[in-house]
Amino acid sequence: MVTATKRGDKIRQDYAEWLRGYNWDYFLTSTFRKPRREPYYALQSVWHVLQNDFVTRAFLVAEPHQSGDLHIHGLAAGTGGGWRPGIALPWDIWSSLFKRFGRAKVEACNTQEAVTGYCAKYLLKQQSRACDYYEIFGNKKAWHTGRDLTQAETRLTIGGNNGKA
Repeated sequence: MVTATKRGDKIRQDYAEWLRGYNWDYFLTSTFRKPRREPYYALQSVWHVLQNDFVTRAFLVAEPHQSGDLHIHGLAAGTGGGWRPGIALPWDIWSSLFKRFGRAKVEACNTQEAVTGYCAKYLLKQQSRACDYYEIFGNKKAWHTGRDLTQAETRLTIGGNNGKA
């Protein structure tokens, strides 16, 4: 059991390092008015709302309340670059999430340190519950253009496989 926990921690650390290598526009949280317990459908429904607000890529995590009902945490980004972010304003995204699901929070992601803190809080914490579910959304181009080129190039090595399938 200790080996599984160490491997889980390693995977979370690798994901957090990988996510820090990208530029992000917003942190978000969404809680459902009507309780949801199925993480796949909860994540998909939030992603569909975000796409209407011009979010082109996102990393979303389903986290259970003590009751077992889910809420979603995530990082979201638009097309980026240039003088226009290519994504809806935070209050517009908040409004979309609130109308569709209920309680929501959308905040600007201003620094890589903020991404690090967010990852540590929501991705890296050890969850003893069965629902430790996350999903990556967006197409290849959105992820390619979202790289933070000011950072040193890093390779994704999830679970110690050195990027090999």
